[in-house]
Amino acid sequence: MHLKRYGIFFLFCLAMFAPVQAGIVLPALLGDNMVLKQKSNVMFWGWDAPGTDITVKAEWNGKEYAAKADVDGRWEVKLSTPSAGGPFRIWVKGTDEVVLENVMVGEVWFTSGQSNMGWTVTEERNAENVLKDARHDRIRLFHVPRCVSDEQETGFGKNAAWRMCDAESVKNFSAMSYYFAVELQKQLDVPVGIISASWAGTGIESWLSGKLQASGGELSKPIRRWAAWEKSYCADSAKYANELAAWKERTQAGEQLPPVKKPKSVHMMERPHCKPGSLYNAMVHPCMPYTLSGFIWYQGENSIEWSEEYDFQLQNLIESWREGFGSQAPFLVGQLTNFNYPSAERAAMVRDAQLKAEEISGVYTICTIDIGNPDDVHPDNKLPFGQRFAGMALNKVYGKSSMSVEYPIAHRAKVKKDRVVVSFKRAKGLHVKGEALNDVVLYDGEGNRLEIEDAFIEKGRLAVVAENIYEAAKVTYAVDNGVKANLYNGNGLPAFPFSLTIKH
Repeated sequence: MHLKRYGIFFLFCLAMFAPVQAGIVLPALLGDNMVLKQKSNVMFWGWDAPGTDITVKAEWNGKEYAAKADVDGRWEVKLSTPSAGGPFRIWVKGTDEVVLENVMVGEVWFTSGQSNMGWTVTEERNAENVLKDARHDRIRLFHVPRCVSDEQETGFGKNAAWRMCDAESVKNFSAMSYYFAVELQKQLDVPVGIISASWAGTGIESWLSGKLQASGGELSKPIRRWAAWEKSYCADSAKYANELAAWKERTQAGEQLPPVKKPKSVHMMERPHCKPGSLYNAMVHPCMPYTLSGFIWYQGENSIEWSEEYDFQLQNLIESWREGFGSQAPFLVGQLTNFNYPSAERAAMVRDAQLKAEEISGVYTICTIDIGNPDDVHPDNKLPFGQRFAGMALNKVYGKSSMSVEYPIAHRAKVKKDRVVVSFKRAKGLHVKGEALNDVVLYDGEGNRLEIEDAFIEKGRLAVVAENIYEAAKVTYAVDNGVKANLYNGNGLPAFPFSLTIKH
């Protein structure tokens, strides 16, 4: 579907993308107040008239880096950055000269996802107190404007810029990302930059390259679905309008009728940000190839309906983003938290895919099952989420071994005498918070639940006792809706939900 169908807003977004060479043009990410990754050869690029000689001079070492604008006007250099510090200036000379002020050198993270990642500090339950202490001169924020495109873009709208962190700049910024930045800055004592790109109600396919999805195979399923909705949109919308008009007329006459259900095609065509590749094109691709310290991904609620596709999609998102940013930077994945989802089984499939992503080198998954809200898909306290991401980064990326990040993982279930015994990795000090372990279920081979007599921790393993134990075929923990997960290791970290086939 062409974006012109969606009105002036999207056309305006598109109009802002293409740089116009009336002198040096830098991407919005390269600007005043930015943070560059320390001790790295960072990418620095822009546009000028084709053939123009470009020099970039960094104040921290006085070196000049040379480049020449190609036939499309694009040029790039790599700047060698020092250890964390600043502020610095950077001079860029070509057809004219641009001076960048208040540049810091430190750590830079890209955070992305849907509504919970985009949940702002203002929306937090404790927002007033958080904003009172929100001034951090060595934290810088870049909010990627929400926009869509059918093509891979190179820029954003006019208002995209790095901002110093204070109550005004952070109030509409990602709360989860802010808490992560505060903890990282505190523990590392270096400048921290956060580039945050999120949009509520989006599936992973919106954030994955459309070109990659169009290449065929399993990844192309969302494109085929979108094409089918697009094809049936006109007929479905006309039928829906007629049914809705009739419904209004009859209900106004006093009839009690169920609401008219909006066709899936109409629902989706009203949401261009859900089109496969649309947000990758407009919100991720323009950030490439900015040099990053790492990625944070928190998304999944809108992928439950097609959960069987999520495993392969997430693997490809990680690999393609790393390729686009030119870095094998660490990737932190937040596992779907507790909520009363339309399908608990499909939500569990998404969680399994998110945990499986750890099989990719440098990918680390954070368990969040105990900090959600079963009655609200948007828990209004993102502090524990941000802190868990920060703890993982501090341990795995920055070598802070004092930060505990080893969430217990169940890996084997076996019948022994009168019980099923579940063994764990990362489970030193495994214990139950409270009087009894919640949310453990046994199933027989037909999928029927077996009555459990007891479930307890014994010698670092979970023991589940049932009368008909030899009928047990599967054991699960915290995979249903509305769970009260209370299984933790000695470091106070929750066990990942699991579903295991029982060996006899």
